[in-house]
Amino acid sequence: MLYVFALALSALLAPATGAQADSLRGQQVLACDDANEWPPYSFYRRVDGRRSEELTGYTVELLRRIAQRRGFQLEIRMLPWKRCVEAVRQGELQLLLNAIRTPERERDFWISSTIYETELLALWSSRRHPEGLGLRQQADLATWRVGGLHGYSYSQLPMAIQADMLRAPNYRSLLQMLQLGRIDVALVNEAVLLGHAVLGLGELADEQALGRSRFEDREPSRFHFMATRATPTGRLLQQAIDVELPLMERSGELAALRARFLR
Repeated sequence: MLYVFALALSALLAPATGAQADSLRGQQVLACDDANEWPPYSFYRRVDGRRSEELTGYTVELLRRIAQRRGFQLEIRMLPWKRCVEAVRQGELQLLLNAIRTPERERDFWISSTIYETELLALWSSRRHPEGLGLRQQADLATWRVGGLHGYSYSQLPMAIQADMLRAPNYRSLLQMLQLGRIDVALVNEAVLLGHAVLGLGELADEQALGRSRFEDREPSRFHFMATRATPTGRLLQQAIDVELPLMERSGELAALRARFLR
């Protein structure tokens, strides 16, 4: 409900769209996301259990719809996340997908309205800890070895927990660390956990091996498109996205994409 209200409010505050549409029309826009995949938001379609070269997902198809509506040519590159972020910051690429707002990113990028929200889960090995870990508040993590992903923002966590966190390059490696006992808790995005399970990706599909809990004191994680500040195209993209999102909400296009990828 808050997400839909925010889209409606952004429509009221949005600037006039005609000049923006003309400025983007016919341009090539280079976007990027994490090469490790982020299902169900950006991933390669599986054919007979094998990864194809076809990129899809909620955020990918959303951006493609916006490109079609605005008349610009879109190319999405899957890169190591740090390289993706830096390329957009420098203006080599114009847009990155699926990013959480931080003070540093507010400085470096034009940030779109929220494109989706999701919950952060704490996972543990149910074989090692069959009684669970008693995690209710984020501060409860202080007594455990905690693991997360490189490049992922855990800004709501206490600073001491962020500083001590062990980082993995991808979810597969993170879950391997958990099962090997190198960490006690793995912090994962709920929707991405489900997306990996649907695709049958290794340990993340093994429901019985994992215990899980939510944090009572944590706000949902809100994700955005982020556009470069290094070139004028970035600002045009951010404005165009913020205009199109409420229009697509009202038309039912966003609901159709959510039903397709986020059910």
